[in-house]
Amino acid sequence: MSKTRMLLSSAVLTLMISLPALADTPGKLAESWSMVPKAGQRAQFFEGLKEHMAFRSEAGDPFVWETYTPMLGDELNTVVVRACCFDWADVDAYREWSENNAEVNAHWQEHVGQYADDYGHYFTRLNWSDSNVGGDWSGYRYFAVTEFETKAGMAGQFDAAREALSQIAINNGWANEERPWVWSSSIANPGNESIVVPHKRLGDMDRDEQSFFNFLVKVMGSEKAAEELLGRFGNAIAGQEFQIWERHADYSMKAAD
Repeated sequence: MSKTRMLLSSAVLTLMISLPALADTPGKLAESWSMVPKAGQRAQFFEGLKEHMAFRSEAGDPFVWETYTPMLGDELNTVVVRACCFDWADVDAYREWSENNAEVNAHWQEHVGQYADDYGHYFTRLNWSDSNVGGDWSGYRYFAVTEFETKAGMAGQFDAAREALSQIAINNGWANEERPWVWSSSIANPGNESIVVPHKRLGDMDRDEQSFFNFLVKVMGSEKAAEELLGRFGNAIAGQEFQIWERHADYSMKAAD
C-alpha cells in the first residue's frame, strides 16, 4: 500500500470539517473517498467537482462532503472527499438516501466520475475523550497529520500511553483554543492511529515556543517520569508517517446554517 493510501486508511482525514460543539455529542465515524484525476483531465475533474458539490447541496445531501489534497510526498495527485461525524445508523440512513436519489450519483458520474480513477474507500473512528476539539474549526485550512503504526500486541500499551498523555494535556492547561488536536483510528486496520493538528496558516506550525516535554516535566515533577511515559508511548510504535493536508473550500459542500 502506498504511503498516501496508508495514511488515508488509518485516519488521516480525521476531523477536517466544521465541528459541532462537543456538547452536541457528534458521532464517532468519518467516511472518506480517495481518487486520482485521469492524466490530462485534472482541470475537467475539478471543474466538475465544484459543480457537483453545489448540486449535492441543492439535492439535500444529509452529509457535508469536503475536499482535501496532500502537500508532501510523491502522490500529490490524490484527491480526497470526506464527511464527518456520524454513527453506523447514520451510514444506513445515508445509503438509503443515496438509493432514493439516484440522480445525485448519476450527476457524479457525468461531471466527475468519468475524469477520476484509482478509487479508495475508508471509515475512521474518532476518539473524542483524548482530543481537544473545542471551538470552531471552519477557519482551518491545513491539517498536520501524524500516523502511527502500533507494534503487534502493543495496541493496549499505545492506547494507555496516548490516554495518559492526552489527559495530562487536557487537565493541566496545555489544551486550549490555540492547541487543538484530535485522535482517531482506522476501522479496517485498528493498528493505525493518527493525531491531526489543524492550522489556519502554514506559519502557525512553528508558533508554539513551549515544548510538550517541558510541560510534562513540570506537571509530572521530574524528567524521569516524563521520559518513562513518553518511552511507553514510543515503544508501542513500529513506525510513523507525517503528511499535511489542505482543505479546498471551493470544491467542498457548504455546511448548513
